[in-house]
Amino acid sequence: MDFSFTPEQNAFRAEVREWLAGNLPSGWGGNYNGPDDAEECAEFRLDWERTLYRAGYAVVHWPKEYGGRGLTITHHLIVNEELGRVGAPEPINLIGLETAGPMILAIGTEAQKARFLRRIPAVEDVWCQGFTEPGAGSDLGALTTAAVREGDQWVINGRKIWTSFAHAANWCCVLARTDVSASRFKGMSILAVPMDCPGIELRPLAQLTGRADFNEIVFSDVRIPADSLIGPLNEGWRVANEAVAKERALMRLYRQARFQNEFEHMLRAALATPEIQALAAGGHFRQEAARIWSLLRIHRYHNLKLIARLEAGESIGAEASFVRLHWSEMRQRIGHLGLQVLNSEGAVDDAQTVGGSRFQDVYFASRADTIFAGTAQIQRNVIAERLLGLPR
Repeated sequence: MDFSFTPEQNAFRAEVREWLAGNLPSGWGGNYNGPDDAEECAEFRLDWERTLYRAGYAVVHWPKEYGGRGLTITHHLIVNEELGRVGAPEPINLIGLETAGPMILAIGTEAQKARFLRRIPAVEDVWCQGFTEPGAGSDLGALTTAAVREGDQWVINGRKIWTSFAHAANWCCVLARTDVSASRFKGMSILAVPMDCPGIELRPLAQLTGRADFNEIVFSDVRIPADSLIGPLNEGWRVANEAVAKERALMRLYRQARFQNEFEHMLRAALATPEIQALAAGGHFRQEAARIWSLLRIHRYHNLKLIARLEAGESIGAEASFVRLHWSEMRQRIGHLGLQVLNSEGAVDDAQTVGGSRFQDVYFASRADTIFAGTAQIQRNVIAERLLGLPR
């Protein structure tokens, strides 16, 4: 397989790199990750997303009529790699950009496309994803949130949990049971739900990092119009699986370059003082650093392979689980090695120290990487059964 880029694509990369050099937020880099206040930080990140959109880099692979530039998925990869290379602010509207938007683009009605798509990259709408429930995490077949049709409305009751950035969202794509008599993997549908509907309650969930980016959502007799259905009625399981597969394949394109950025930051910090330099000279550090560097290269080649398949019009199935498992465990290695080497320098909340609080955050955040969007155990089962052909 040819992993090289064309002269035009290389020129596009240079264009993106030059723009980023002159437009990253003031003071960005090192240990600065935006304002400490949660609301201020959310608005800071959303404003960065608006800046990307105005510059034409938000969804370069979307059609022009929906806010894109009509370019290829490879151009989308290039933008993501360059954003990750400089560790640019991570988007809050990821669900809109990588799940809800592509889902509406693929199976939404023309009215839904006209209503929603351009507003997503412009950050006029921010989306969250209501899939996981307290009793239905990796096993979405166990979900109990129900949407009952009453005349020209759907009435939703249930709970969703671990809903990223629901507090900043004004729309939620909700997976709910629309036929409670059907088997566990049938009778589900996806609905577009405004977050300001009466009957919606948000409950912030504190994380190890001290932030509360996750939320629990409680739906109590929430009423939405009948035309809120995204995709075919009672086929939400298939639609959700296709959306999640593409999400696992695409939404982490910037991760490889971002993880490379984190890894290089750790190396620079490790060599900044004689005490840490002596520790870093040990055999364990060198072996683990070489392993991580190799894993980063492997991850990039898998990204390029998936992009090539998508460019050829192929679908992404169980391979997405391998990529998902690979990057989640790789980042845990980076966070773990960072704290091992930086020791107390990397575990204190002080931006003036060698490693600052950056690796404290990387380490704590990475603990969840093998849980959300399907646990590592679930990913291994998918790989074993669907890729390797092993028995259930």
